[in-house]
Amino acid sequence: MKTTWPASKMRRGWGGATWAGMALALLLSGAAHAQSPEDLAKARTLFREGVALSAANNWSGALAKFKAVAQVKMTAQVAFNIAECEEHLGKLLSALGNYRLAASEAAAPKANAADVAKQVDARISALEARIPKLTINRGDGAETATIELDGTELGSAQIGSEIAVDPGPHQVIGKVNGKEGSRETVTVAEKETKAVSVVISADAPKKPEGPVDTGPKPDTTPPPDTTAKPGSKVPGAVLTGLGVASLGAGIVFMIVRQGTISDLEDMCGTDGKCPPSAEDTSNKGKLFTGLAEVTIPLGVIGIATGVVLLVTSSKGAATPAPAAASRVRFLGAAPGASLGGASVVGRF
Repeated sequence: MKTTWPASKMRRGWGGATWAGMALALLLSGAAHAQSPEDLAKARTLFREGVALSAANNWSGALAKFKAVAQVKMTAQVAFNIAECEEHLGKLLSALGNYRLAASEAAAPKANAADVAKQVDARISALEARIPKLTINRGDGAETATIELDGTELGSAQIGSEIAVDPGPHQVIGKVNGKEGSRETVTVAEKETKAVSVVISADAPKKPEGPVDTGPKPDTTPPPDTTAKPGSKVPGAVLTGLGVASLGAGIVFMIVRQGTISDLEDMCGTDGKCPPSAEDTSNKGKLFTGLAEVTIPLGVIGIATGVVLLVTSSKGAATPAPAAASRVRFLGAAPGASLGGASVVGRF
């Protein structure tokens, strides 16, 4: 039985997206290509290794494996396994977040995660009951102090309110005028609720009530340097080189794309009907077309910007960054990867 794949329709599918849209998608994905079969195969191997380590109660080793899988592809099963590892390691807050992530992923259409959906709600309820709470209040001398919990400054809404923390010791520090005035280690156990007051003694450093007049001071500000200095040519050279490389890659992708189209036409014949085996060739053609449509315009932009930077640097003018660069940031996640990170059930 043959599957119909109209060649004209496939070509329109390859070229339907605009260059700007494809470039934006590339930048947001943080990767220049889709997940390869090799990457997915490696992720499946890591997942199986993580399951084996968790079965042997090696939760630290299993957690590292599952987090590596999440960098390639996040699923409800991966998030669940990460959460289970963190729970056994005493990282209850992080585990709770990843159980909730697993529940969200399992509820998505076509998630194929009934095993996770069946267990995750009970895990969340049980874990919420185990997480201890710590209340930090202002004591004598700490009315205006800055209060830190484990190195993180607390906001006004957090002081005097219950804060969910992991079981174990926690450092509570009070600072006045940027200098430490008190330090206390508070240890809480699972399910425990504890309160602590920050007290700063009278001999702690105090902020001056007003400005101290020490008399006039000589002006030691050096005169401004009005001599025009040539800017660095390194950014321009780098951008130009990257542009040339991107343009060359785009040309290669266009050549390979054309060969793929020829192969597809040979497989489909003149009646426009293609065998199922032609689907892989069709997908390759779409990939090469998308890559060409991204790399060619980026190459042109890189060369043009690099030339402008080289010219302006030789004249001693400032070298402002391209306007677009201030609005676009590159993300390091692969397509389909998610944040988060948890053990056991299901398939990857």
